[in-house]
Amino acid sequence: MLGKIKDAIQGRLYKKCIEEYERELRCQTEPYLVWVRETEQGGPVSAKNAVGIVCMEQCGRDFSLAAFKQDYILFVSEAGRLADWAAGEIAQYFEVHQDVDIVYADEDTWMMPAEQVLSADESAHRIFPWTKPMWSPDTLLSFLYFGNVFAVRRAAFAAQEWLGEDDYRKNIYDFVLRASEGAHSPGHLEKILFHAYRTGKNRADIEDTLMHETDFIGVGAMYDSIRERAFARRGVQAKMVLDAATGISYPIYELPDTPLVSIVIPSKDNPEALMQCIRSIDAHTAYPNYEIIVVDNGSTESVRSILEAFRKECPFEYLYQPMAFNFSRMCNIGAQHAKGTYLLLLNDDMEVLESSWLTRMVGQASLEHVGAVGAKLLYPKTTLIQHVGITNTISGPGHKLKLLDDNESYYYGRNRFVYDLIGVTAACILMRKACFLSMEGLYEGLAVAYNDVDLCFRLHGRGLYNVQRNDVVLYHHESLSRGDDLKDERKLKRLTAEKNALYDRHPALYRHDPFIGTLLNSGDPEYSCRWLEGYELSGAAGSTPLLAQESRLPAPETMNQAIMISVEECGREHTKERKPYYLIKGWAYVPGADNARYAFKILLVNSAGKVWAMPVQKRYRKDVAAILPDEMNVEMTGFCNWIAKGALPPDTYELWMTAKDGCSRQRLYRSMEKRLTVE
Repeated sequence: MLGKIKDAIQGRLYKKCIEEYERELRCQTEPYLVWVRETEQGGPVSAKNAVGIVCMEQCGRDFSLAAFKQDYILFVSEAGRLADWAAGEIAQYFEVHQDVDIVYADEDTWMMPAEQVLSADESAHRIFPWTKPMWSPDTLLSFLYFGNVFAVRRAAFAAQEWLGEDDYRKNIYDFVLRASEGAHSPGHLEKILFHAYRTGKNRADIEDTLMHETDFIGVGAMYDSIRERAFARRGVQAKMVLDAATGISYPIYELPDTPLVSIVIPSKDNPEALMQCIRSIDAHTAYPNYEIIVVDNGSTESVRSILEAFRKECPFEYLYQPMAFNFSRMCNIGAQHAKGTYLLLLNDDMEVLESSWLTRMVGQASLEHVGAVGAKLLYPKTTLIQHVGITNTISGPGHKLKLLDDNESYYYGRNRFVYDLIGVTAACILMRKACFLSMEGLYEGLAVAYNDVDLCFRLHGRGLYNVQRNDVVLYHHESLSRGDDLKDERKLKRLTAEKNALYDRHPALYRHDPFIGTLLNSGDPEYSCRWLEGYELSGAAGSTPLLAQESRLPAPETMNQAIMISVEECGREHTKERKPYYLIKGWAYVPGADNARYAFKILLVNSAGKVWAMPVQKRYRKDVAAILPDEMNVEMTGFCNWIAKGALPPDTYELWMTAKDGCSRQRLYRSMEKRLTVE
């Protein structure tokens, strides 16, 4: 009888835990509405009658800017509506940025489901934000990423002739290409100033259509003559080549000669993969002038013999230098021996698939404004994406769209078009050798991870653009289960340490990617809106979570330490808008258990052993759930706690986490192996 009562009580407790978990999970899957309410509180800015508004659809054969008298001309699509404060924001931007003559802004979609009555709350109809990148010249040659809203300083372009076609789309695209060729780069106003109307059966139908759409101004062969005239104006030798399968055109930049490309491949004890890689280069490379340099940091004698014999089949330079694994050092050694004008770093588990790959990459890298060039990487014998560029997320550098099917296009063609990005992977990265050497190569302090990101960050800091060529596709024979490395505590610690070192070297790019903005730089594989953390909110929601004193920690030998923790950020944060605060961020879960049952707290232990506790501020972490497919209810394993300056006495605190089972008396503990110094 007592057993039945106990089971019934536990059943009720478990049901309560599940209900609370699911309610919190629902709350955190609509983050864009929070962004809207938090960031659009200011109200309209006066435009002082300085802005004229032009519908793009009216820019036909006879259109001319000379007919307007206003200082600034705002171009918008008829298929949507301007934000109430758009004209004022545009006028204010131009007044502050006197060196900018053309500016584009962000936008979202105004959802109009066929079967739903419009709500009185306008923000409830706003979905699918399009946060545009900083000025991206190569992306603009792919399509008009300015979208449905951009503005110009009229005086700068009043005398410019329009293309004069009947099709307004061609006129607009030609005008923007010409307008962006001036001495000053276009500006990006990081505010939602336009809402594009979209009707569908329901929200899911609308969002699915938007996610996979590629029908934008500038896409397709009908615009190729406009692009080729732009190349001629700029003194660039290039032609457009249409991919018949996708209907997308790609630029092929032509060099007056065929400069030598040095392909550097680090490898050790991996002869089958290496030989497949080299054979694929030999079989599928139309570019006629390249050398291959293999850098081996200590393969066995039997492997050395295999490779020496293989050199007779496919010639390559073999640099055998036994040493501890350091990917950066191995690449730098290869670069020192390279004779080429261009340098390609290539993993030994890559497989080349078609003949024009190197021609396209070298041509792109020949442009003066370009730093590194990357390729699309798929898992072998599949259409699953492994890499289409690096995004600098709030969780660190990551690969968006990983494991999604490349048969579909995603989020404004991120896996289709040529895109300027913050970085590309060194699994296949090409650049001018002189540029690589001027950057002093890869940073050898990052031996395993993030060395490619560090290089791309430095190139970006020099004003160069890293370009993702999604028309160049290779197989990457990396394991599909590679994400399981994050379950290995030793590897996880090394990865965290190298990520911390990366941001110590590049503090300005911490939690920031100028090619995606703050709204979408979540750690999710998809381009989804991230959750605003509490310290980013105004009002009560942004106050410090409750700190309460607790009893001292139990003796270590009595603790059940079955918690897995990854601390991604720990320390003092500074913002221009708010007072300093201390941030503790990461994710934690109980392996082999239903994580919905557990209530987590962070414990801060001062030098005298006094303990402060604060409830974990849970965060939706789709990325964590993706790498823990065998664990139960781990979508909400993220935590992001903040402590306002002055909330804790100055000291250095040990950090612990405790988890209380809501269905029993079980309590777990685990040290975060981090310390927080409060000043």
